[in-house]
Amino acid sequence: MSEQKPATGPIYRMPTVFGPAIGPRQAPEGVIFDPTTSPKKFCAYVSFRTDALLLEQMLPEDFTLRGDPIVIVEFGYMTEIDWLAGRGYNMLSVRIPVRFKHGNDSTVIDGFFQPVVWENMTEPILSGREELGWSKIFAELPAPEKRDGKIVCRAEWMGFRFLELTLTEIRKSDAAPFATSPVLHRKYIPTTGQWGEADADYITMTPAGGSHARLQEHFTGDASLSVFAPSWQDMPTQHQCVTYLARLPKHEYIQAGVYSTVGGKDLSDQIRF
Repeated sequence: MSEQKPATGPIYRMPTVFGPAIGPRQAPEGVIFDPTTSPKKFCAYVSFRTDALLLEQMLPEDFTLRGDPIVIVEFGYMTEIDWLAGRGYNMLSVRIPVRFKHGNDSTVIDGFFQPVVWENMTEPILSGREELGWSKIFAELPAPEKRDGKIVCRAEWMGFRFLELTLTEIRKSDAAPFATSPVLHRKYIPTTGQWGEADADYITMTPAGGSHARLQEHFTGDASLSVFAPSWQDMPTQHQCVTYLARLPKHEYIQAGVYSTVGGKDLSDQIRF
C-alpha cells in the first residue's frame, strides 16, 4: 500500500528561487513515498523522575506538569527513509509529560512537551523547525555501540560528549514501549531587524495516531544516563540548554529499553494553536 497525501499548496523553504522544496511532505514529481515501509527505526530510551520545579521552569505559558515530574530521553536511528532516497539520519529527543490549556478556550490536551531535539543532518533540522515548529538543533550522533551485552548511545558537539546512555541487562518484552500521545512544541522565529520581537511564536502539536509504524521488537533493560555540563567554550551556542539538562537530578529510573519499528507518517497532520 502506498500513500501520497495531497498538499494544499507547494511548500517552499529558502532558497525559494529554485522552486518548491523536496522533503518529507513533498515528493519530487513521479515519486510516491510509502509510509508503510519507511523509515526503519531503532530506538534506545530511558525515563527518570526528577525535580518538579526545574521541569516547570522549562514549560511555556499554558503548560503544567502532568503527573510525576518525569523526563524521557530517546535516541532514534533511522534508515531507508524514502524522502532521502534511502538514506538515514539520527536524532535525540527530550520529552516531558504535560497538560496544555490553550488560552481562554476549552482546549485541554494531555501529552508531552518536547523542549529540544538534536539531529545530525541539516535537511530534517530545517524542515522540522520551519514547517513543523520542532525545536531542532545539530549534534553528532554516532551509531550505538553494541558489545558485551550492553548498548551505549552518545551525543557530541564538535568533539565534546555531552550525553551518554548505557543500557545493560537487556531482556525481551512483550509490552509496548510507550502509549501514543500528542507531542507539543513551541515554534519561535525572530523578526529580522526588530531584535527581541517574533515573526512566529505559538504552540504546535504532533497528533497521536495516523502512523503506519509497526513495532518489530522491544527489549527492556537497566539504564545509566549521564549529561555532562559544558562550558561556554565547549558548546558556545548550546551550553545553556545542555547545562540545564545536566542540572536535572535523576531521583529514580522508571523505564528503559530499546525497540525497533518499520513505517511511520510524514507529519503533515501537524496542528498550530
